[in-house]
Amino acid sequence: MAPRRILVVDDDADALRLVGLMLERQGFEILAAASGQQAVQKAVEAQPDLIILDVMMPDMDGFEVAARLQRHPATESIPILMFTAKVAVNDKISGFQAGADDYLTKPAHPRELTARVEALLERHPSGEDESKHGHIVGFFPTKGGLGTSTLALNTAIELRRMHHDIPSALVELHEGSGTLALQLGLKAQTGLATLLERPVSYITETNLLNLMVRHATGLQTLFASAKPCGLGPKLDKQRVRTILSHLNSRFEYVRLALPSDLSEPYQEALGLCESIFVTVEPNRVGMALAQETLNALDGLDIDWDALNFTVSSSNPGLTVDVPEGNRSLRMAVPDYGYMEFELFEQRIGGIEVIKTGFSFVITGENGSFLKSFEGFLNGSERGFE
Repeated sequence: MAPRRILVVDDDADALRLVGLMLERQGFEILAAASGQQAVQKAVEAQPDLIILDVMMPDMDGFEVAARLQRHPATESIPILMFTAKVAVNDKISGFQAGADDYLTKPAHPRELTARVEALLERHPSGEDESKHGHIVGFFPTKGGLGTSTLALNTAIELRRMHHDIPSALVELHEGSGTLALQLGLKAQTGLATLLERPVSYITETNLLNLMVRHATGLQTLFASAKPCGLGPKLDKQRVRTILSHLNSRFEYVRLALPSDLSEPYQEALGLCESIFVTVEPNRVGMALAQETLNALDGLDIDWDALNFTVSSSNPGLTVDVPEGNRSLRMAVPDYGYMEFELFEQRIGGIEVIKTGFSFVITGENGSFLKSFEGFLNGSERGFE
């Protein structure tokens, strides 16, 4: 069983370190926040099992932090232990009124703090069940150059903007030739490459989250290296399972930007996906590749109902003729295409995703593709007919 995760919040660096070390020795996984604003953000994103909260902080005091956490649907059920030097009865009453589950004054003996923590955790069992596990959605191209990774990026960012209270992550699961960080105007990133260079034991939830980059919308992204494939360490099944297991327990939605590769690590990733969007080019060669991809996926341990084929085209009004006699290919013809950034900025509403050049974009929250994709969030029927 994974260790219980505790978020410790205190603007005093020494107190933060001491409490964290003491609880780590008891087998807990520790997250730290040095301000109230940081505490709210981390609590929403990381979904800890318990929050130890100081009261006297400069930007936002503990009472306000507790009240905000209680009002947020993603954090309202997380127990809060206020741990502060404020000893007045009125302060304790204010703490409980703000949403604290327990109140402990400093200084406290380590054994008492541990006992309070364990008692709160017993009253609030860990959500290690299916209801807390997220949904993994894969974006898989029938060949390179279809803009599949960019489709995954823009879908993830736009849906995060529309549903800002849903913890979401995007993983560029490529061994190299990563482009998404560069598309976002960032310098080349090495997040995934770092996980491939280190032993599997290094891939803890904390290290993984530290390597992810937060977009302005709140989307957390693990970027691939921009170096060409073949120059760095290889991805393997164990790393795929470990990375996705950690992310799946911390984010409600995890989207994977995958390469056109069905070697073992990517078979593993596809097998963990609840839904898979396969991008297809709307021409004779594209249809043939789509059928070959379908045949290959059919031979793997992948649920047919998870597959959705979507068309990559610069023509928003495109229709597709699926060859007769082939096994049914459910197709989506999304209203996106290759548009310049200026048009993209107008259509999406100014979200700064692609800074320059031509890119694969979605035309907004009323678009047919995004509406269909959003059905996953609402639990509606999957697939396109």
